[in-house]
Amino acid sequence: MKYPTLVILIVGIAAIVAAGCTATSPATPQNATALPSGTVLVAIRPDITHYTVFMSSAPGIGLSPNITGPPPSGNLTYVWKTDYGHFLGWSTPDYTVRELGTTVTGNVTKVYWTYDGTNTSVSRPPVHITLDVIDPASGATLGNAEQTIGWDANGMAVIG
Repeated sequence: MKYPTLVILIVGIAAIVAAGCTATSPATPQNATALPSGTVLVAIRPDITHYTVFMSSAPGIGLSPNITGPPPSGNLTYVWKTDYGHFLGWSTPDYTVRELGTTVTGNVTKVYWTYDGTNTSVSRPPVHITLDVIDPASGATLGNAEQTIGWDANGMAVIG
C-alpha cells in the first residue's frame, strides 16, 4: 500500500515543479495598436507567459518585437522601457547575462525582463513595458506597443 502512495506523491511534486516552468506564448500578440498609414503595426511577443526569479530555465521573460507592415530597409532602432524591474541581455556568442537597465535603446531586438526577488513580502505593482520602433534615418517613430505584466496569487509574474 505504501508504494502507490509514494508514486502519487512523486508524480504530484513533478507536476507542481513543471507547472512553474511553462513556456507557452500567445498565438497572437494582444497588444497591437492600429496606426496611421505610413507606419507599421508593432506588438511585443513574450517567450513565456509565467515567470519567477526562482526559475532556472530563463533569465527573465524574453520579449521580442513583432512588426507587421512595410518598415524601411536597413536597421531599426528599438526603445524598450519598463516602470518596474529591469531588462537583461542574453544572446550569442557566449550567452552571458548582461544588465541593461530600465531603458534600452539601439538595435536590440530581444530583451529579457526580470525583477528583484529578494523581498518576497512586498506587494508588486503592475508592470508596464513599452516598445517604440524608430527609423534611424529620419528619427520618426514608426510604431509602438505596450505590454502589461501582472502577478498571480503565488507571486509569479504573468504576461499576456
